[in-house]
Amino acid sequence: MRLDHQIEGMKEDIISAIQDCIQIKSVKDVAHAAPGSPFGPGIQAALDWTLKLGKKLGFEVKNVDGYAGHIEMGSGDLLGILGHLDVVPEGDGWSVPPYSAAIVDGKIYGRGALDDKGPTLAALFAMKAIKDANIPLNKRVRLILGTDEESGWADMDYYLKKEEVPYLGFAPDAEFPLIHAEKGILHLELKKAFEASLPHLVSIRGGERANVVPDLCEVTLRGLDQELIARSLRSFVFPEGVGAEIKTPKETSEVIISFKGIGAHGSLPQKGKNAVLFALKYLQKLPLTSEEQKILEFILMYPGKGFFGEGFGIALKDEPSGQLSLNLGIFELSSDHLRFVLDIRYPVTYKQEDVLQPIEKIIRDEGFSIEVLNHQKAHHVPKDSELVKSLLKAYADVTGLEPYAFAIGGGTYAKALPQGVAFGPVFPGEPEVIHCADEYISINNVLLTTKVYAQAILNIASDSEHR
Repeated sequence: MRLDHQIEGMKEDIISAIQDCIQIKSVKDVAHAAPGSPFGPGIQAALDWTLKLGKKLGFEVKNVDGYAGHIEMGSGDLLGILGHLDVVPEGDGWSVPPYSAAIVDGKIYGRGALDDKGPTLAALFAMKAIKDANIPLNKRVRLILGTDEESGWADMDYYLKKEEVPYLGFAPDAEFPLIHAEKGILHLELKKAFEASLPHLVSIRGGERANVVPDLCEVTLRGLDQELIARSLRSFVFPEGVGAEIKTPKETSEVIISFKGIGAHGSLPQKGKNAVLFALKYLQKLPLTSEEQKILEFILMYPGKGFFGEGFGIALKDEPSGQLSLNLGIFELSSDHLRFVLDIRYPVTYKQEDVLQPIEKIIRDEGFSIEVLNHQKAHHVPKDSELVKSLLKAYADVTGLEPYAFAIGGGTYAKALPQGVAFGPVFPGEPEVIHCADEYISINNVLLTTKVYAQAILNIASDSEHR
């Protein structure tokens, strides 16, 4: 049973809800965490707002100690839809205010529009369409609202210990048609202290999250001729979209240079241009000491070489999920120490040790310490499973597009379920704007996604006569 008419009738309500939710700056802020608000006031506000909306729409809702929440309807076995309300920091380069939810040319702009507030609310209104149509369900449908997906999944760790775990479900947090395999995710922190202070490199700082390609890097230099720095910068050839600007404060001997790159999701480093790496390549042209040059050379030779782990000799790949990817997501250098964080996505037929051991051998020889900050195992649901077939049928019936399942490097909440897949919202051929400046979701695609999710729920949770 197609619910297109009901969903078209809710168009303005869907748009308004997405705008209201985007306008809540739900970036993790543990410095202001409190009981019932473990990830800060912004995320708490987004969770409270969404649960209030769910209750207003007539569903059962529950707040699980501020770590997560859910909105539920129906009875029987549990179908889970796992979205999240937290967002990565907005970054720079926006043409509109990042939390304005401005509508331009039929698109809703704002941090979280596509990742993941827009599609999460599309799933909620899909449930609303089914409820309003009085279609009986043979399963409970539970929209789970995560709050720490972008950082470490402490929300899911807590929620799944406290609440019933759905056996099957989907995460509206990736791409259509359907993602049946997700690579393992490994975040590594590498640190090293210097025996003596560096004479010229005062600081190099770039990146805020491991899973984002840094679009900004700031370098502070001292003890070098300012005209030489300016002349070298003018002659340095940057690729399109990358540049640098000297921002030297008055009455100081230090020189500050701001490098601008292009952000992208950390699972697709080849889609961005890492501002840190271009800053280091420029610095190699300056008359630094041999120790300083050695640091630059190490970074560019190992984590900075290629996008697929070539520098560390871990360019692994397999048939189900493709190539490993490596993103230098955070870089912090001062005159006495260096710290950087890597985001690595490894293929589903490999294990953590296949990645970790080659890196450990190289970096320990160079005097670095290494710590695993976060690890998610790879995840795989067979293409011929009933879940995959039901969702792909919904996608094909509603959109008329070719249905197929594929693998990604991104990690979604689908991994939290025994039978979980990622399902939308990005349609084939659309640009990658997740974690980028000017993130948006088009209104037409919001409505189409809502229709696909409504049909998907019916295919899984209703009798055949209502599908």
